Amino acid sequence: MKVRDSVPATSARPSAQAAQAMQTIQAIQAIRRLFHALAGTAERSHAELGITASMCAVMETLHARGPCRVPQVAREKGVSRQHIQIVVNTLLAADLVECLDHPDHLRSPLLRLNAAGTRAYEAIRRRETRLLSDLAKRIPAADLDVTLNTLNAMERGLNPLRAKPARAGSRV
Repeated sequence: MKVRDSVPATSARPSAQAAQAMQTIQAIQAIRRLFHALAGTAERSHAELGITASMCAVMETLHARGPCRVPQVAREKGVSRQHIQIVVNTLLAADLVECLDHPDHLRSPLLRLNAAGTRAYEAIRRRETRLLSDLAKRIPAADLDVTLNTLNAMERGLNPLRAKPARAGSRV
């Protein structure tokens, strides 16, 4: 009678759960690469406008949501308030956004795109739509549907990890 090794035969292969975790990690790495590729493309595409990818991201939020405070934009983007404040200061200096009084937050005004900011953002969107429509022609719609569903599921799964309780006294 032959004695078996003490290591189970299944340990040579990763478990289904470990394999799925590895696929998730690979997907996240691909998303990071794509994020940087998109940011670089945006930087090159909008260079003559003097608008960076970060500026465009803040403008996108203000265009979609209307007036917001810096902390709201930071939470939505998942970055620090300080980072958004630096971007907003650049947008203010470029005269693309304006500050509105916010009676509930004397030190945190509402920000909104002004007319020049709205025109610049809409021009950026038109340019990006032309650029990305060429890319979309090369990817089957069914693949994009699956990708969008997967990305949305990943975002929903990660959102509880980002959530932080509000500080006492905040009116967020």
